[in-house]
Amino acid sequence: QAVCGYGSQDALPFRAIKEGELYFQEDREVNLVELALATNIPKGCAETAVRVHVSYLDGKGNLEPQGAVPSAVSTLTDDLLKYYQHVTRAVLGDDPQLMKVALQDLQTNSKIAALLPYFVYVVSGVKSVSHDLEQLNRLLHIARSLIQNPFLCLGSYVRSLIASVMYCALEPLAASINPLNDHWTLRDYAAMLLSRIFWTHGDLVSGLYHQILLSLQKVLADPVRPLCSHYGAVVGLHALGWK
Repeated sequence: QAVCGYGSQDALPFRAIKEGELYFQEDREVNLVELALATNIPKGCAETAVRVHVSYLDGKGNLEPQGAVPSAVSTLTDDLLKYYQHVTRAVLGDDPQLMKVALQDLQTNSKIAALLPYFVYVVSGVKSVSHDLEQLNRLLHIARSLIQNPFLCLGSYVRSLIASVMYCALEPLAASINPLNDHWTLRDYAAMLLSRIFWTHGDLVSGLYHQILLSLQKVLADPVRPLCSHYGAVVGLHALGWK
């Protein structure tokens, strides 16, 4: 049943009291004369909303209760958990041949959709290893494998991947303090990856194009930013194309 008098399009204003962190709803003054003489009489009821009921079938075809998380996505199987552990150890380990095999499988495996948020979380660890170019490169390799896997639907994870890639391209990394570290190549690779994510998965997130351009432009126009950050913005714009 619709509730009469509810459903105003205007947001309710709140005020804070000076004595502490307490907020209260502000009552607006109502001019009764204007209200009485108004020609646009408000409707008595708000628009009726639709309540959706969603149910899932478990692996045996039985109906799971409303609001329950499907068992297929609530827990990882032992095989998936072992796969995740082996791949992350292989990519971040010391054996380059093992890393190559792991990245190749990550790029082609059709049964790892449930692991996507876990691998995206691993890639987001770029901020914690900004002093290690080798690890940064490997995390970007994981991102590239996820992007190129045709069986994965990145969906909302596109934003997180782009944030990690742009961090490698634009931030003054701790590794860039040492002039012997070739962080320029890392920024080139991140820019190329940024372009690939955008052109292959950019339609999954609305407004992504302008968001990326604004971020690159903001860094490029900031005179306080170091040269390496300006360089990252330039190669990022170049990778997106002359248009």
